[in-house]
Amino acid sequence: MVFTASHQVYADAILNYIDPDNTLFQHRLYRQHCVLTPEGYYIKDLRIIQNRDLASMVIVDNSVYSFAYQIDNGIPIISYFDDNSDEELMHLVFYI
Repeated sequence: MVFTASHQVYADAILNYIDPDNTLFQHRLYRQHCVLTPEGYYIKDLRIIQNRDLASMVIVDNSVYSFAYQIDNGIPIISYFDDNSDEELMHLVFYI
């Protein structure tokens, strides 16, 4: 499952490139599924996902406010900016 605060058109273009046969991601959630705070932050509220145990889900995001509702489920990650030597996602194996 992918839960992004990006606009659906932008996210789908990337996800369709990564997963053209729709075999990796069974579900996609976008900006419209986030909670918009009065300050303009988009927060991903995992409680909208009804068929999963909250304890079995994580939010990996470069914006810590995005997992403010479930802070214990959040894993902060450094932003990616066109760096071919970036290995940030590989560090997630330590969370398994």
